[in-house]
Amino acid sequence: MNIGAAFKIARRELRGGIKGFRVFLICLALGVAAIAAIGAVRQSIDDGMQSEGARLLGGDAEIQLTYRTASKEERAWMAATSQAVSEIIDFRSMVVADVAGQEERSLTQVKAVDESYPLYGDVLLEPQLTLYKALNPLGGLPGAVMDKVLADRLGLVPGATLKLGDQLFRLSAIIKREPDSVTAGFNLGPRTIVLKSDLATSGLLNPGTLFESAYRLRLDENADLDALEIAAGTAMAGSGLRWRDRRNASPGMTEFVGRLGTFLILVGLAGMVVGGVGVGSAVRAYIEEKVMVIATLKSLGATSGTVFMAYGLQIAVLSVLGIALGLVLGSIAPLAFAPILDARLPVPLDFGVKPEPIFEALVYGILGAALFAIWPLAQTQKIRTGRLFRDATLGLHEYPGPWFVVLTGVICIFFFAAIVFFTGETWLTVWATIGLFLAFVALSVAARLIQILARWLATRRTVRAVSTLRLAFGA
Repeated sequence: MNIGAAFKIARRELRGGIKGFRVFLICLALGVAAIAAIGAVRQSIDDGMQSEGARLLGGDAEIQLTYRTASKEERAWMAATSQAVSEIIDFRSMVVADVAGQEERSLTQVKAVDESYPLYGDVLLEPQLTLYKALNPLGGLPGAVMDKVLADRLGLVPGATLKLGDQLFRLSAIIKREPDSVTAGFNLGPRTIVLKSDLATSGLLNPGTLFESAYRLRLDENADLDALEIAAGTAMAGSGLRWRDRRNASPGMTEFVGRLGTFLILVGLAGMVVGGVGVGSAVRAYIEEKVMVIATLKSLGATSGTVFMAYGLQIAVLSVLGIALGLVLGSIAPLAFAPILDARLPVPLDFGVKPEPIFEALVYGILGAALFAIWPLAQTQKIRTGRLFRDATLGLHEYPGPWFVVLTGVICIFFFAAIVFFTGETWLTVWATIGLFLAFVALSVAARLIQILARWLATRRTVRAVSTLRLAFGA
C-alpha cells in the first residue's frame, strides 16, 4: 500500500468537486442534524428544569402532608428553618354557578393559598391583575380566579358569581399560567384559586375532608438540602411528610422528558439509518462510475490497498464535510425555533449551544458514515484490470472480503454500544435494533420480489409488444 500515492489520487479526484455526492452529503447532514437538534432540545429542557427548579416547585423545598395541616410546632420549625413559608391547601370540589337562571355545576381542583404564594414566579391572569388584587374582596364577596376551560364550561366571565361549598365568590380573572403547574400532579378538574382564609365558613375544610397541604420554603441559596431533609424528618417524625426540593422539582416530568428524549433520539437514529441507505447508495454509484478509472490505476501498478485508501480518503473528507454541516444545522435549528417551543411547552427551556448533544451526533455521524460506506468501498477490491475490456460494472455486487465483513460487524457493535451509552436504555435499544434489522430484511425481500416480478413481466408477450414497457421492466 502506497500512502503517498493514495493521497495524491484522492486529492486529484476531489478537484472535480462533489458531483455525485450531493445525495451523500444531504443524507448524512440531515441525519446528524436531526440527532443534534433533538438532543439539544432534550438538553435544553433538562437544563431549564434544573435552573428553574425552585420556580417549578414554588419554593426551594416543599413539605407535603395528607388530610391535615401542620401543627403550631411544625409551623414554628419551618419558620425557623426558612426565610419564608407559603401554605397551600389542595382539594377537589364542585363549583356552582347561576347562569341565566340555570344552576350549573362542574368539578374543580381548588388551590387555597396564603398571602405569601407564590414564593417564586407570578400567576398570569386575564385581565392583567396581581393575584392578590384579584383575590381581594369586592362588593362584599371574596375574589377567585379560574382556569379558562372551567369558566367557558360554566359560561362565566370576570365579575360573575360562583359558589364553593357554602361560600359565594366573585370571579375576578382567568388564569393564563401558574408558575408551579408542572409540579401540581394529576388533576381531575380545572383549577380554581382562592385565599385559604376565605374558606373558613365554606364547610369544605372541616374534619374528615380529603385534602392535601403543602408548605413551600424559601431557603438560602447555599442551604444544605440533604441535611434539611433529614432535619425535617426528625422534627416532624411520624407526620407522614413527603419532601421535595428544587433539585428534582417534578420527578414525573423529569422521567417523561427523559423517555421522550430517548424516543426522539431513536427516531432520529432510524432516520439516520434511512439516510445511511442513501449514503451507501451514493458511494456505490460513485464507485461504479469510477470502475474504468480504478481498473486503469491497477493496470498502472496501483495495489488494491492503495485504491481502497484513495477512495476511502475521499469518502472520509466528504463525511467530515457532511457531519460538520449537520452539526451546524442541528445547533442552529433549536435556537431558531426557541420562541415557538418555549410558548408551546409547559416547562422552562434553557436554549444555547449544547456540547453534549453535538458530541453525541458527531459519534453517530462518524459511525453511521463508516457503517454504510465501508461495504460499497470494499467493492474496489473486486475490480480487476480486465474490466477495461468487458462490462465495467460486472461483479460490483459481490460480497466483500471476510475482513470487511468483520469490520462492518465491529462498527455495528460500536454503534449499538454508543446508543446504549448515550440513552441508557439497553432493552429499548435492543428492540429498536431488532426492528430496524427486520425492516431491512423485509425491504430486501420486497426488492428481490420486485426484481423477480419485473423479470417475469418483461418476458410476457403482451409486454414485449410494447417497447416502452419491455424496456422499463427489463431495466
